[in-house]
Formats: sequence, C-alpha cells, structure tokens
Amino acid sequence: NLNNIVSPFIDKLTSGLTHLTPAEVRIASLVKEGMTNKEIAEILLLSKNTILFHRYNIRKKLGIKNKKINLRSHLQAMD
Repeated sequence: NLNNIVSPFIDKLTSGLTHLTPAEVRIASLVKEGMTNKEIAEILLLSKNTILFHRYNIRKKLGIKNKKINLRSHLQAMD
C-alpha cells in the first residue's frame, strides 16, 4: 500500500521539528520524486511562483535555506 511506504516520510515532514503545512508536505513529496517546479504546478493546479514560495518555506523549515544543499537530495536522505 502506497500509504505505508510514504507514511514514514510524511511523519518526519509533519513532526514537531519541521512543522510543514499540508501543501508543503505535498510539494516536498513531489520534489523528492524528482518532479520539476513546472510539473508540480501543473499537477497541483498552482502557479510556478506558488511552488517556488513553498519550496523556499520548506528549505527554511528544514534548516537548509541559503545553503548549497539540493532539496531533493536532502528529502531523500530523510527517508
């Protein structure tokens, strides 16, 4: 079941350490899967700028804002 596979990752993202919103969790999951900002925007019916805004907040909450750390790699390492 997909929920059993994704659930531990989502639990980490929504833990007290990160406080990601449901929208940020959805976007983080899609980033982790390798989707581009444009692809994510099309899937979620949001603008590319909205996705960029959420990615900025995700990076800030994960403590990797202004660091040369790839967001996808960081999210994959959390798994």
